[in-house]
Amino acid sequence: MKEKYGFLSNLKYVICGMKKDGGHLPELLLLGVAAETVSLFIIPVTVKLIIDSLTSGAGYEKTMILIGINSIVMLAVYLISGYVGNNTPYRMKHALISFKRELTETMTSMEYSNLENPKVLDEHERIRNVMNVKTQGIEGMMDSTVKCGKLILQIIMAGILVSGLHPLLIAVLLGLLLLSFLVIDKTKIKDKELVWDALGPYWRKHFNLGYLTNHFNSAKEIRVYDMKDYIYGKYLDINRDILEKYKLSRNIWIKNSAVCMPLALLQEVSLYAFLIYELSKDNLTVAEFTLYVASVHIFTKALGDFIQEYTEIKKQSLQVKDFRAFIDEYRIPDAPAGELSPVCEKPSFEFSDVTFRYDGQSKNALEHISLKIPYGQRLAIVGLNGAGKTTFIKLLAGLYKPAEGRISLNGEDTSGMMREDLFRYFSAVFQNVEEYPFTVAENVSMKRYEDTDEKRVRECIDRCGLTERIGNLDAGLKTQMLKVIEKDGVDFSGGEKQKLALARALYKDAPVIILDEPTSALDPLAEERLYTSFNDLIGDRTGIFISHRLSSTGFCDKVAMFEDSHLIEYGSHEELMARKGKYYELYETQAQFYREEKKDEE
Repeated sequence: MKEKYGFLSNLKYVICGMKKDGGHLPELLLLGVAAETVSLFIIPVTVKLIIDSLTSGAGYEKTMILIGINSIVMLAVYLISGYVGNNTPYRMKHALISFKRELTETMTSMEYSNLENPKVLDEHERIRNVMNVKTQGIEGMMDSTVKCGKLILQIIMAGILVSGLHPLLIAVLLGLLLLSFLVIDKTKIKDKELVWDALGPYWRKHFNLGYLTNHFNSAKEIRVYDMKDYIYGKYLDINRDILEKYKLSRNIWIKNSAVCMPLALLQEVSLYAFLIYELSKDNLTVAEFTLYVASVHIFTKALGDFIQEYTEIKKQSLQVKDFRAFIDEYRIPDAPAGELSPVCEKPSFEFSDVTFRYDGQSKNALEHISLKIPYGQRLAIVGLNGAGKTTFIKLLAGLYKPAEGRISLNGEDTSGMMREDLFRYFSAVFQNVEEYPFTVAENVSMKRYEDTDEKRVRECIDRCGLTERIGNLDAGLKTQMLKVIEKDGVDFSGGEKQKLALARALYKDAPVIILDEPTSALDPLAEERLYTSFNDLIGDRTGIFISHRLSSTGFCDKVAMFEDSHLIEYGSHEELMARKGKYYELYETQAQFYREEKKDEE
């Protein structure tokens, strides 16, 4: 059975990518290979012809003609090489960027749950690091493919020139080269398995720790708590582990050199010993000796380099295999716009005996949840931290899939829907409000500026109380946020970020709006006021409010209380208070603090 990611398949994949995204890159590279090969042989051949001419008594005129022809050919070769050299690097980079885009698109489209899976993250980090090394992976295979093509052409031309030599010499040289190939090939496979594949987890830790030191959000605590020495120590520990892997790679290649270098020396000794012997016996002319020395040297060097490059390209092929397998397994292509279903005007959702467990966990995050959310309802999801509130929301929005049970939209099982269809039903403001290094307008619309409705953006920021803040910015809606890309970028305060996120949710205009504890840093009364205000903003759409505090439930139609992965109580605020169960107990416990704070305010 043909392997899906075999060597030839990977080679075709890389070459097709070079042709697709690099213009006429393959043709240019072939032209460069031909020119370089001609330049390698033109001088030895010309020297032989000149020596033959001089020793045969030919005139000065013929010798000068040979030199002239050589000069014209070399000039043409230099011009072609210069043209190819100036036109291929940027094309190679363009093709490589397209491959890297595939990896980025995979990470932004894969199932959300995979982003919490260390195995997937380790695979990604290993592939990402390989992609950033010029001699490895796809870029390495692009370069090695060109080198192998050049070496194959050199071997063919040199082979033709040395075909008149004794077959025994050719057999000895080929035998030594084959032995070198077997040793090098085994070494590179061992090096990849024991070193480079094993480095994935260390690279992920290294990257994340480096990101922590550069991230603006963590910079304050690092300085206030004087964490630099602690973080540096962690950094050294990770680097020490990586260094041990590098040392292992070095030791593997030292052993390889101990075998291959004597073989190369034996090859050179055999070659020169034979040619000198043949010359001494008058079996070769001086001109033939000169050509054979150059040609055999080119032949053996090209064959040796080809063996080295071929073993390298085989290792690179395995890295390309990892890349392609990762893309194929985790990337979810966007659905064509024409295939998206129209959004139902009044969607209602229902959980039917839903259970969910995170990968690698022994305990369910949610168990046997059954709950209806009719359109237009105000639903409060409450419970202490770790009760399962956010997991419930992620299941509802399609970020996770139930392990058991079903979630339906107007009676249709959402597991059979395209993700793009399902995501269009929700706007959400999550716990960690994110700013992006785009313009203010793009941070609201989450689209390119040219695709953004400025009037609608202004309406949304006005409704969320950001008009004055943005009006004071020099570039207004076109102001760049954050300083990670533009030095004059702006950063909003915590409260302003929350308002920006609310404006973002309003702009999307989805039929269901979720607030997942975005106000957890606020005091209970401030949270209650913000929730009540946002309740008025969303109109007749479905509103779901998540909190571990119970002060924000009074205006909601229904309250769902979670505890220890279970939905333990469901009803209106008044109904749950009348039952005097868990909800009542928690509400009364928290209420005394609300009353004290309100009294202090008065």
